[in-house]
Formats: sequence, C-alpha cells, structure tokens
Amino acid sequence: MLSAARRHRALIDSLTASGALTDRRLAAAFRAVPRHFFIPLHGAVTTSGSPLDADRAPERWLEAAYADEPVVVQIDDGDPERPEGVPTSSCSAPGIVARMLEAARLRDGQRVLEVGTGTGWNAALLAARLGDDRVVSVEIDPEVLEGARAALVRAGRTPRTVRGDGEFGYPEGAPYHRVIATCAATRVPRAWVRQTVEGGLVVLPWTAMEGAGVLARLTVHGDGSASGPFLGGLGFMPLRSQRPPPAAAPPPEAEPDETRLLHGLDPIAPLTRFSTAFAVTVAVHRWRMGLRPAPGGAGRQLWLASSDGGSWARVLPAGTAWRVEQAGPRSLWDEVEDAQEEWRTLGEPPPERYGLTVAADGHHRVWLDTPDGPGWDQD
Repeated sequence: MLSAARRHRALIDSLTASGALTDRRLAAAFRAVPRHFFIPLHGAVTTSGSPLDADRAPERWLEAAYADEPVVVQIDDGDPERPEGVPTSSCSAPGIVARMLEAARLRDGQRVLEVGTGTGWNAALLAARLGDDRVVSVEIDPEVLEGARAALVRAGRTPRTVRGDGEFGYPEGAPYHRVIATCAATRVPRAWVRQTVEGGLVVLPWTAMEGAGVLARLTVHGDGSASGPFLGGLGFMPLRSQRPPPAAAPPPEAEPDETRLLHGLDPIAPLTRFSTAFAVTVAVHRWRMGLRPAPGGAGRQLWLASSDGGSWARVLPAGTAWRVEQAGPRSLWDEVEDAQEEWRTLGEPPPERYGLTVAADGHHRVWLDTPDGPGWDQD
C-alpha cells in the first residue's frame, strides 16, 4: 500500500508535469497541504456513488483522496428526509483547484475572500500560499464548516473561517485583492465586486444554465463594474441562493401546439457538445434541457422547458427524420435553432473566446472576443 506522503508527492508531480500547476509558489503550497486531511474518514463517496471508509477500506479511501477527481462529502444538504440524492458539498478535483488558483494570479501580500469553505482544502492552500492571516473563507452550512475547521486544525492551518451566506461576501474583512468562489453563480453578486479593490480579481465558475459552466476571471474597475474572459469549461455546485429549480421535463402525454418534421443530420447531437450548448445557453434565456429515451425505446429524445414551466419542446426520432413538438407562448426549439445558426455564422467560436461584463448596476452581458464585440444580455 502506497503511503499518503508518496501519493501526495505523485499527485503534485502529475499536476506540475501536466501544466496544471505552473506557479512555483502555488506548487509549494500544494506540496505543503496534504489532501487526505480534508477527506472525511467515513461518509464520503466518489462521484460514481461508491462509499469511502478509511477503516474498512483504507487503501481505497487513500486512493480516492489523491486521485484527480472530486470527492463528495455531503448529499442533499445533509438532510436525511430529502430523497433527491444530489451532491451539495465536495472536495474538488485537484486539477480543477489548481486551475482556479492559477487563474487568480496570487501574489504576496494579497488578501483573499473564499466563498464556499467546503472541506477546507482550498482555504488551506490559499493560507499556505499567502499566509493564514490573509485568507477569509465563508461557508453557509454549519456542519460543513465544522468539518472544515477540524480538517484545518489537522493540517496546521488557521485562516479565518466564518459561517454566513457567501452571496454577501464578508464586509468585515474587506477590501480584498481576490474573491474566489468555489460555487457556481449565474448572477455575480454585487457584494463580491464591491468588496474587491480596483484592479482586483473575482474568480468564479459562471453558468448561464446548469451543466454549461465556465471559469470566469473578472477584473474590478473603478466605476463599480467588472469584466473579463472565460477560461474554459468546468462545473461546480451552484451558490445556494441561485440553485435552479428542478428540471421539469414535459410529461409524455402533453399535447403540442405545433408539430413539424426535420430532415437531415441528427439535431440532438450538437446540443450534447459543450461548445454548442454553451453558445446556445448565453443566447436563449430561462430554459432547461435534458435527454430521455424516446417512446418505445427507439433512440433518445431531447426535451426543452422554460424555467417558468409555461413553454416546452420535444425533438424525437421519426423514421429517417425528426419530429419537433412545441407548446406554450415561446417556441423554444425555434429559439435554439436561431441561436445555433447565429453561432455558426460567427464561426463556431469556443467558450474561451467569450467573456462577461457585470455593470455597476448589476446588468450582465456576455460578449465575444472583446467587451465591445457581439454580445448577449443576460437579464
């Protein structure tokens, strides 16, 4: 059985060799903070749902602690009465953590606010890089925070940890040079921008729709606005106050207002690719999509639904063609088709060519290539 120390060294060596960790000081912080201190001995699970127990299966537990994979430490906010089985807190994959901290461009002397303490590993890494007294971490869940504090003690780190709603930041410790969110947001909270110094950065997973998230790095300007590029796709659990409503697929018996046939290539496949789905989500507002088996098990169908439940669409195989069904005040499939056509006209740009501006009044606008380029209002 490989020791924790050897697994730890191997993980950091892998992150540096792959280019995920290029900042020498940040790499030193990763080497100084063993990840297994922040994985609960009992009760955690892998993303596939396999339970982890350090007493019954210590090698499996240690292997998960040093794999480049997330470890789920809480389901359904820890509420045994909830049957959803939705992960609500985790220790993020090391490669993703490295990517976010590299994006933050950390420098000596900076003060950082972390939104979402989680297991405490990210806060410990920040503290190892900048100093314990330079880091404030806010966590809304009392049980999660209690576990993080215990883990930080084991690791010998003492950043300031606060119980509170991270959407409001932590004004008592402001201003900060960096705000780093370990939860996804659709609306960048004004408090994060206000509590960051001019020229400082807000780094967060941003999403227009669940499942199509990107890493955003926003620079705060003197007029109270913030803007910056997207740095590729990634997925995080949403900020609790911004959790999307449960996906509501139209019932199989729902009758459409309109039906038509599509001929040619599979219209569903493009929307299963991240680059297409992302471009569509920034252009089509307040909707959800999903896949389920087609009636009779003949392939798959795509469903779309507006967030208010008033409009829906289905795309189903129909022999050698595809049948589109729509209902409600919005023709959702038409909106999705128009968004895809616009994206193709623009040359099918990848998510890395997009960025976000948050105006001083809170208005959100996604843009292509530059803040003055083609854009899509998000309000």
